[in-house]
Amino acid sequence: MYRLSLAVMIAVGLALCASVGSQARATGWAGVEIAWRNDPRPAADAPVPVEPPQSRRSTRRALRRGQRRVEIESIQEPTTPSTPPAAAMPAAVAPPDVPAIAAAAHTIVHRDQSYGSDPGQRFDLHLPDGCSGGGLPLIVWIHGPDWRTGSRGECPVVWLAEQGFAVASIDYRTSDDAVFPAQLDDCRAAIHAICSEATTWGIDPTRICVAGMGAGGHLAALVAFTAPEERPIREASTDEPNDDVAAVALFDAPTHLPSLGAAHDRAGSAESRLVGGPLPEFREAAQKASPLVHVSADDPPALIVQGSLGDGVAVEQGERLDAALRAAGVESELVVLDSRAAAVAPRRDTPAGGAFVEFLDRTVGPAAARFEN
Repeated sequence: MYRLSLAVMIAVGLALCASVGSQARATGWAGVEIAWRNDPRPAADAPVPVEPPQSRRSTRRALRRGQRRVEIESIQEPTTPSTPPAAAMPAAVAPPDVPAIAAAAHTIVHRDQSYGSDPGQRFDLHLPDGCSGGGLPLIVWIHGPDWRTGSRGECPVVWLAEQGFAVASIDYRTSDDAVFPAQLDDCRAAIHAICSEATTWGIDPTRICVAGMGAGGHLAALVAFTAPEERPIREASTDEPNDDVAAVALFDAPTHLPSLGAAHDRAGSAESRLVGGPLPEFREAAQKASPLVHVSADDPPALIVQGSLGDGVAVEQGERLDAALRAAGVESELVVLDSRAAAVAPRRDTPAGGAFVEFLDRTVGPAAARFEN
């Protein structure tokens, strides 16, 4: 009985195979072709005529990493006789829609300088090549876009080194590594480290402008407005440098965290991560982390630049800070551009860049007279 059943099953199987084979020949093996279209193997190994799968869209983090690679690769160190000429080297290609930030021409770049023991406590310093006499005004750029991402390689003002300014771009511990005020402490420590070597770098420590965009502008304002008694305590020393700043520039920066709006109050927002929890529950910390509440008559001149098309921080944030500074008798200039936040960065030949140069010439410059072409 068992042998008879097995024979019947084999016969039925052979009949089915014959039927499927004849049907496949009639249809040109279309079913087999469809089965291979989603083959996970590389296109070179897939049956013809399968097309390679479409690549996924790059994430913002991947674009930023690509931008940093472009910035590093595009800076050529002094060549030796054995090094091929720069013209023979392939040009780096920036990711789509992401402007490459290269070192300015005629500059000397000192990279990966340490101001602390943490891997994130580093700065890059761009100095004009050809300046004589020392005493360069210093621009300290603090990166954004928030307190969690970004790096010192994303510095849109390196071109100012061509005009005789020293430009330092600094990193700081992110909100993933430490909560506020660690970021402010790091920014001050970086400025202090640079001022300690002012003679070596040829920098005038009395002519410092601290600037930044987004979270960087927020930290720049805190550096400029925080009272001396709120700063990190250092050992008393007769040769301790004065690292107070002479000017501050904010580009699309939040100035009062508790009033940013409901979207920023949630626990996962960048501002809440900065202070350690939801802004409404950590209101005291949010107030302390707000430049607006630290305004006083002793503050340095300020430039506040914001876009008006609703793609960044609300214009009211800048307007409130400008009004508070003016009420305290501090020189303040508010520039509202007819553009989105992405166009507020002070790049070369932009309205924001032009406003920044005029502000620098008025507060810590001029520097171009010291530059020798």
